[in-house]
Amino acid sequence: MAAIEFLNVSKSYRLGASRTSLREAVAQMGKNLLGGSKKQTPDELFWALSDVSFEVQQSEVLGIIGHNGAGKSTSLKLLSKVTYPTSGTIRTYGRMSSLIELGAGFHPELSGRENVYLNGSILGLKRREIDAQFDSIIDFSGLERFMDTPVKRYSSGMYVRLAFATAAHVRADILLIDEVLSVGDAAFQQKCLAKMRELRDGGATIVFVSHNIWNVETFCPRVILLRHGKIEAEGTPKDVIELYRRQQREALMAEVKVDSDSHDRHLTTIKKVEFMDADGNPSEYFDPDGAMRVRIHYSANQRIERSAFIIEIRRPDGLMCCEIYNPSETVVPIEGDGAVEVLVNPLLLVPDIYMVHVRIIDRRQPIVYAVAAAGEIHINGYVGEAENSGVYSPPAEWNMSVNTPA
Repeated sequence: MAAIEFLNVSKSYRLGASRTSLREAVAQMGKNLLGGSKKQTPDELFWALSDVSFEVQQSEVLGIIGHNGAGKSTSLKLLSKVTYPTSGTIRTYGRMSSLIELGAGFHPELSGRENVYLNGSILGLKRREIDAQFDSIIDFSGLERFMDTPVKRYSSGMYVRLAFATAAHVRADILLIDEVLSVGDAAFQQKCLAKMRELRDGGATIVFVSHNIWNVETFCPRVILLRHGKIEAEGTPKDVIELYRRQQREALMAEVKVDSDSHDRHLTTIKKVEFMDADGNPSEYFDPDGAMRVRIHYSANQRIERSAFIIEIRRPDGLMCCEIYNPSETVVPIEGDGAVEVLVNPLLLVPDIYMVHVRIIDRRQPIVYAVAAAGEIHINGYVGEAENSGVYSPPAEWNMSVNTPA
C-alpha cells in the first residue's frame, strides 16, 4: 500500500515576481522613495519540477539524488506542504515529520527547553507526547546543561543538535529528510544516521535527499535521480548512482577543460598523460593494492626554473582524495619537450572511478603554467561491495582468535 503518491507534479516559480509579503512590500516602497529601485524586468517562469511522478510504499526508504537545482528539496517541500504544486496531485497517508529545515521553528529569545515544546508543537506533537519524549530528546542532543539558556547563545552545532533531536523523536509514519547529515561533527552525523536506521527498522516510510551518495547507497534500497526538474533514472542504488557519477565526472572534466583552456598561452602545455601498470603496460584499471605509473608529456616554450608537477586524484563528487607532488629534491629546470614519470605503489584507493588532473606550477611563485584533465582511472571492484569504505583502504591484518584474560 502506498504511503506517498506523487502524481504528475510540476512546480514553477516566477523569477522577478513582485513582493508577496507586507515586509517585502514596505521595503520596496522605501527603495522607490529613495530612488534606489531598479527597473523591473519581465517575470520569467522557472520550472523547479516538471511532470514528476513516483510512489513510496509503506515502510519503504526512497533516496533522491541530483545536482544542485535538480528539484530534490522542492520535492520535499511539496510533500511537507511548505509550498504547493503548480499542477499535479500529492497524497500522503499517515503522520508526517520533516527534517528539512532544522530549527526553523526555534525562537532565539526562548530557552532550549521552551523551544523543544515550541518546535514539538509545530511538528504536530501534543504536550503530553513532548513530556513523554523530553528526556530522550535531551539525552540525544547532549545539551542537558544548556537547556535553560536562550538558543540565541547556542553555537550552530548546538542549535542543529537540539533541532534534530526534537524532530527525530516525533512518532511519525512518514519521515522527510534533507541533508541533515551534512551538519554537525562526524560523531553527531553518525548518531543521526543510527537514529534514522532505528526509525527505518521501526517501519517508518522515509524519503531521504542527500548529496552524500555513499549514505544514500547504504541506506536506501531504491533511488531516484532528478535532473533539471525531471526524473532521469529510477532503480537500484548501484545502477542509478553509477549514472549520476558518470554525469558528475563529465561535468567535472568539462570544468577542468575550461580551466585548462584559460591557462593555455601557447607557452607551456601538457601534451599527453599516460596511465600504466607497474610493468609499463598501458592501463586504466588497477587493483586497490596495486601500483600505477603516470607519465606526463609536456611542452615548455619558456624556461621554468623551479617547476613542480602535481597529480590530483578526485572522487566523482569532486572530493580531493590526494595531491601528489614531485619532491623538492627532484626539481629541475624544464624547457622544450619532455616527460616525467611517477610510480604510485600501492594506490590504496577503494573501488570506484576517479578523475586525475595534472598541473605544472612554479614552486617559488603562485603561477600555474598548465592544467589538464588527464582522464579516469578505475579501481577494480564495486564500491557497494567493497569490504572497506571511504577513500583509501590501508593494508590490515586481522587476528580472529586472540585469547584475552577472563
